[in-house]
Amino acid sequence: MWNKRAMFTGITGDNWAEYVALILLVVGFFLALSTGSAVVSYAVIFFCGIFAARLSYTIRSQLGFPYFIILIGFLIGYIFGSQYGNKKIIISFFMIGYIVGYYIHSKGYIKTDGKKKK
Repeated sequence: MWNKRAMFTGITGDNWAEYVALILLVVGFFLALSTGSAVVSYAVIFFCGIFAARLSYTIRSQLGFPYFIILIGFLIGYIFGSQYGNKKIIISFFMIGYIVGYYIHSKGYIKTDGKKKK
């Protein structure tokens, strides 16, 4: 007989980041497969870098290494699934998007406090 509570605790315990990274690896793989050209692939990964920077800036005090594992999982999945474009350029566009996204959030060009303006 299986102990369902122990199984759930094992999944949500210390290794939750690996499960999320695995899920995002698959998401990145299929996202890359859906792109039709190298230019579209570069644009998608650039905007993914900006979105990753937004998440990183928003929760910068809460996560450390697990967030890094999750990002690497997504990036590896995207690289494995990309049919078009150079792998080094894909990594470069992701890093440039991350740097640009973090910069525009840190300078206050985009507010990420989650409060709506009245």
